[in-house]
Amino acid sequence: MAKRFDMLSNLALLSQIGISMLAPIIGGVYLGRWLDSQFNSQPIFLFAFIFIGIIVAFITLFKFAGGKKKS
Repeated sequence: MAKRFDMLSNLALLSQIGISMLAPIIGGVYLGRWLDSQFNSQPIFLFAFIFIGIIVAFITLFKFAGGKKKS
């Protein structure tokens, strides 16, 4: 039973990492596309928010992996 719990715990951890990496990038894509459609400025906002989403995803991953802790 302990082995099954450990496997499910690892699967939950992997899912959390994946979602925390994808959510900011996908949010950046949608927000960038929406702003580009509002201001008719293809693809400036799309690329900017994809880049911001990637940065946020890696910052989240760094914090999740136990990076530098604030004192």
